[in-house]
Amino acid sequence: MKTFKESFDIIIEKKMKLPSGEKVVKELSRLGKKKNVNAVISKKGSKFNLYVDGQMVDGFKDEKSADKALKEFIKVMGI
Repeated sequence: MKTFKESFDIIIEKKMKLPSGEKVVKELSRLGKKKNVNAVISKKGSKFNLYVDGQMVDGFKDEKSADKALKEFIKVMGI
């Protein structure tokens, strides 16, 4: 039996159309000044990928650096 979190992650993966083998680690929504930006941090192997509004931004070595880069990306882009 799948837990709620596992079921929810499957729905997010289908919605985002992540490449095969990637698992959602963290989903953040309602980011930015207008609260209209969605971000997903996914993991494939030992690499963490950051997606903002469905577009891959970059790959990182750990979740903490991906989260930090997301905050800086939003600040720099003025979203």
